[in-house]
Amino acid sequence: MTVTDQQQDAQRHPAHDQLAQRYGVPRRRLSDRTKKWGVVGALVAACAAAAWFTYDMAHGQLEYQDVGYQIVSETRAVIDYEVTKDFDATAQCALQVLDDSYAVVGHRIVTIGPHEGESAADRSQYYQSDLRTEYRGVTGVVDSCWLVEESTAEQKNPR
Repeated sequence: MTVTDQQQDAQRHPAHDQLAQRYGVPRRRLSDRTKKWGVVGALVAACAAAAWFTYDMAHGQLEYQDVGYQIVSETRAVIDYEVTKDFDATAQCALQVLDDSYAVVGHRIVTIGPHEGESAADRSQYYQSDLRTEYRGVTGVVDSCWLVEESTAEQKNPR
């Protein structure tokens, strides 16, 4: 546009010119096609991020839960539990037998080494451990589990 074209435009639309001088020239709007591709790109990026986080969270994660317990005698209990970990990982779990006032009357740390498996469902394994107790317990629990580095596991459990 030349200067004369701008003056003629200002004469035709004086309110528009005053607003443009005060607030600036309005930006050009995006086309519908550009908006559509922007939305599609954002959805693809969101799906990729969700897949990445899902894989990353499942990989290397350690889960455990109590399955059951059996108080065998005054000095012995058995705890059943499930541990979910990667096939090649080594974990240790602290097992406890508690009495009726929640005092620890039996404690044991067990090492769970690598195991075979093919699918994600094979990551979970069931275990059963015997514990000696100081007094008669009323329940058996898995207090905690953690992953162990291979060098540390080999030092504690040489083959």
